[in-house]
Amino acid sequence: MATKKIPTLLNYTRSIVPSEGIFYAKSEKEPIPLAVGEKTVLGTIASYSNVYTRDKQKSEDVINKEMMAGGNNIQRIDVCHLPVDCDTFLLRFTLKFLGNSKAPEACNDEGFHEELLMLSDLYRKKGGYRVLAERYFANLLNGRFLWRNRYGTNRILRLHAPFDEIADTVFPIRDFAEPSIPADLMAEAAPWITGIVHAFEGEIPHFVLQADTVVTIGAGQEVYPSQEFVDIKGNKSKTLFSIKLNGEDVAGMHSQKIGNAIRTIDNWYPGATPDAPLAVDPFTVNKRKGKTVRLPERGKSDFYSYLKDVPSLAGAIEAAPDAAEIPDEAHYFMSVLIRGGVFSGESQKKQG
Repeated sequence: MATKKIPTLLNYTRSIVPSEGIFYAKSEKEPIPLAVGEKTVLGTIASYSNVYTRDKQKSEDVINKEMMAGGNNIQRIDVCHLPVDCDTFLLRFTLKFLGNSKAPEACNDEGFHEELLMLSDLYRKKGGYRVLAERYFANLLNGRFLWRNRYGTNRILRLHAPFDEIADTVFPIRDFAEPSIPADLMAEAAPWITGIVHAFEGEIPHFVLQADTVVTIGAGQEVYPSQEFVDIKGNKSKTLFSIKLNGEDVAGMHSQKIGNAIRTIDNWYPGATPDAPLAVDPFTVNKRKGKTVRLPERGKSDFYSYLKDVPSLAGAIEAAPDAAEIPDEAHYFMSVLIRGGVFSGESQKKQG
């Protein structure tokens, strides 16, 4: 493998842009925005260190004192529930797809820039963008973006294209882990996938879809907006994300969390199985196992290892007879460019 130094200035603008998600209570008329509430609870004292010291049990008197001291674990938390007379919520957001992976936003190495242009053009000609578009769209159909809110009945996804002549379409949300579209849904999904492909390939300036997801979870049941990570420790144990809508604070889902769900298509990493995709990243992290799965010393499967030898990757794409034969590493590489980010290499000063 003939490796090259990565330019000291290299970045790509992301090609999938989610909006913030907004939670509503579903009603017969207009949906009602859900507000974040607050309550004070007595938390359970159940950590390992409450009973053990150096793997040995503390004295029973000390343990009982901690367990009975209720005031030690009073928590003020944010919560979000459906109204007591409503059993269904609606989550609404938009997704914008762009063609920014075709070329770097900035690159200070002309030769490297040309290699990246050639790579994306070969990928386009072989139909690679359609492979990725189908995978991203599959994560709409399986409701991955709902996260903890996916557990319910009558789960429906309604799609609307505000700037394109595509008929509004209703899909059932199904539970499937592998990022591929069920065969019986492909015909209805085709116009949406084509819109995404055309945006990725630059045939249209952008493709925008609005997703309205309806899930029945039970009257008064809890809904799970995104949680805020507050840097400064305050008096509240849990703070939920809210956004302004007509001057009111409304429960919301972070755009980053929606984006993470949509780009969970990487089941090409070393040791992967088809039903265990991870979110695309330069090093791809399995957070549930606390493990980084793409590293230079793990088969040079990380993004930067491929970036150092773009011509070889381009050659592999060119040799593929069709999209189905494009190597997995090429799909992964292009999906990172779609994700976007700063991919600059080390400066000569740092290397020295």
